[in-house]
Amino acid sequence: MQAVILVGGEGTRLRPLTVTRPKPMMPLVDRPFVAHQLAHLVRHGIHDVVFSCGYRPDALEAFFGDGTGFGVRLQYAVDPSPLGTAGAAANAVPLFDHTDDVLVLNGDILTDLDLVAFQAAHNAAGAQASVALTPVRDPSAYGLVRLREDRSVAEFLEKPTPDQLIPGEPFLINAGTYLLSQEVIAMIPAGRASSIEREIFPKVAAQGGLFGYPSDAYWRDIGTPQSYLDAHKDVLSNNVFTESTVRDAYLGPRTIVEDGARVVDCASVGADCVIAAGAQVIGSVLGARTRIGVNAYIEDCVIGEGVEVGAGARLEGLVVVGDNAQIGETVSIVGPASIDVGEIREVAVADPAGKGHS
Repeated sequence: MQAVILVGGEGTRLRPLTVTRPKPMMPLVDRPFVAHQLAHLVRHGIHDVVFSCGYRPDALEAFFGDGTGFGVRLQYAVDPSPLGTAGAAANAVPLFDHTDDVLVLNGDILTDLDLVAFQAAHNAAGAQASVALTPVRDPSAYGLVRLREDRSVAEFLEKPTPDQLIPGEPFLINAGTYLLSQEVIAMIPAGRASSIEREIFPKVAAQGGLFGYPSDAYWRDIGTPQSYLDAHKDVLSNNVFTESTVRDAYLGPRTIVEDGARVVDCASVGADCVIAAGAQVIGSVLGARTRIGVNAYIEDCVIGEGVEVGAGARLEGLVVVGDNAQIGETVSIVGPASIDVGEIREVAVADPAGKGHS
């Protein structure tokens, strides 16, 4: 197989962290998130990869280069303007030098899906296109897929409303991993934005050529702060298979944890950080070069790079702090909250409605 990873989105749900980096370059424990995806491809014998880029492609190319250090032949297709999932995939395909089916992966999905089995099912069905599916309790935020007995797709509902759901049916959603034949790729309109999910798949399904592949493999969309935090906990708890061998908590190179400080509950701390005496970092993610002051308390938060948190400060409940922000001594912030680059020197609390603040 050959693979296209769609890495062009702006990652708006993870702002302000994605103001200074593309979402695929967000760290996941000991490496950028998309490095986990590359390792997943290599484990399944896939070495020919294109990053379909849009937002900040320079950061990806500077880190991954031609892919040699990651076991792949890596190329870059940069969309001149947002082309949607279909347009971005089609823009990348001409970089391949052969005409096999193309594996397309959304660049914000963490999974250990068996790609060899996925391809085998695709081939056995004689599918024009296949979509990996994962079960969920509530499909309203996703693409609900209904299958016939032969696993061909009978219906594809993007973000279904409650009246569209059938009591007792399995809620199988689009898991963001596709296999597309060249015939399907040729259906994608040139020169304009288009969506695989809304525009291409319904047409292929109407022709009987779209098949689903239900799987209980691990699956997570990392695009929100809560899910991003949970992905770290899953990797560090060994709930998903990745190349990372770190368990329980991660401390980056040259990071210092002073006497009496704690880094616990699947916390992940980047390189060159200082966790000062008596500070507690619990179930949180800290970017590189961040300093947590004496007796500060950080729980279930996502902290960017180069952040300074003053002595005695307390951040808890999904507080997201952008790169290079400064949090003053004894400041208290109860999330959900988002703090961009700047200084927070006064005591802050959540609003009375419990919706947090920004």
